[in-house]
Amino acid sequence: MIRELNRNSFRHGKTRKTRKKVESMWKKAGLIALMLILLPVWLVEASLIRDTEIEDGLHRIIAPMAKSAGLNPDQLKIRVVINPQYNAFVMGDGTIYMHSGLLLKADNVLEVAGVMAHEVGHIASGHVQRRGETVSDAGLASVLGAAAAIALTAAGSPDAAFGVMSGGIDQRTRLILARSRQDEGVADALAIKLMQEQNLSLQPMATTMRNIASQRLLPQSRQSDYYLTHPGALERSAVFQDHVNRHETTPPETPDWMRHIFDRIQTKLEGWTEPPKSVLISTIGKDDSASVYKYAIANFRLSNVKEAEVAMQKLIEQHPGDAYYHEFFGDILLSQGRSTEAAAQYEMALDLLKEKVNQGQIRLSLGRAYMASGNKDHLSEAIVHLEIAHQQEPDWAFVKRQLGIGYGKSGQISKADLTLAEEALMRGNEELAGQLARRVTDNPNATSIEKQLAADILHQVGR
Repeated sequence: MIRELNRNSFRHGKTRKTRKKVESMWKKAGLIALMLILLPVWLVEASLIRDTEIEDGLHRIIAPMAKSAGLNPDQLKIRVVINPQYNAFVMGDGTIYMHSGLLLKADNVLEVAGVMAHEVGHIASGHVQRRGETVSDAGLASVLGAAAAIALTAAGSPDAAFGVMSGGIDQRTRLILARSRQDEGVADALAIKLMQEQNLSLQPMATTMRNIASQRLLPQSRQSDYYLTHPGALERSAVFQDHVNRHETTPPETPDWMRHIFDRIQTKLEGWTEPPKSVLISTIGKDDSASVYKYAIANFRLSNVKEAEVAMQKLIEQHPGDAYYHEFFGDILLSQGRSTEAAAQYEMALDLLKEKVNQGQIRLSLGRAYMASGNKDHLSEAIVHLEIAHQQEPDWAFVKRQLGIGYGKSGQISKADLTLAEEALMRGNEELAGQLARRVTDNPNATSIEKQLAADILHQVGR
């Protein structure tokens, strides 16, 4: 489990240069229209939970439907945002973002599967890319106005929406407003098809949409993010219910493997997001695996690492073949500076998982453990694992930093400077990126390829 706070130049959006960069980022993201109004806040404030077990579990649920929709499941990414609101959205790189609040508030796994199938529908239908192009042409300010208007319209306030929109809104921005409801309907239709192909009941989604649609009667301040950012809830609720009435007189049983995955996801999220003392109270007198897991996570968050260690030892004795128990036990040991023991647990987790999941996060932890051991013989192994982690997580700045540190420790200075320059670029620090790239171009021991890569970075930062 790694929690990373994402910060960037949105907080410094007053300069012309930064505004251009912001607009460029919006174009690349291609976020569906209704999330545009939330994007600046999310990018500055949002915190991501990066956890192999949670992400792999969600990926296993949606992968068959993504394949059926014509997508490559291996290229579909799922990330969990720490946010108590019930919501989900997609971005242009094929990433589905799920709020922790949605995962915790969902009554069952089919509700989550239906929401993800809907977001896959947006990706497969090209809504994200098309909306990104429209956003670029419409301009940042007018798109913000359109997104605000869409949210108000969805909330049942057409007069207020007209008030937001009156004032020079262009034709393309009106198109965003018109397309939003249409896109939601198209994504729902594909979600229904995908769920039906997998013999999964849509009754939970029908119930959820009915509850969401009822929010139109509430004051806007009490309406959920999902209602405000997914318009047409009343009409959509009718579509789901009609399908259930016609095709599910006897709803199919939920697969046991999906139930098990979802139970583990909720258990882990409760442990990581609920107040740790409340989690400890809720587990008093309970010795089932879920309670012990939450107990260990809560103690770890409170720095009671010995209590967490004893709990995880108990779980591993009972379930020696559980890769994710070994992974978390490794995290506990590494936090105590017991890097060699931690590495052994990460190795065990990798051996149990084999190639079934993205191993980037576990490889990252293993590389860090080997580097922390201080054993020079382990340094080359650390770099191997960090390079694999970098291949599987190329857009994660923290991985680049750890790999850069590994290169530096091993004396590969030019590689270290280049990797850390890339990390600086990802974090928006162009000055540092330029300094590191210049060091590579001035380094007589740098290869011609390294110098060319450094020149590219210098060109990118305008130096």
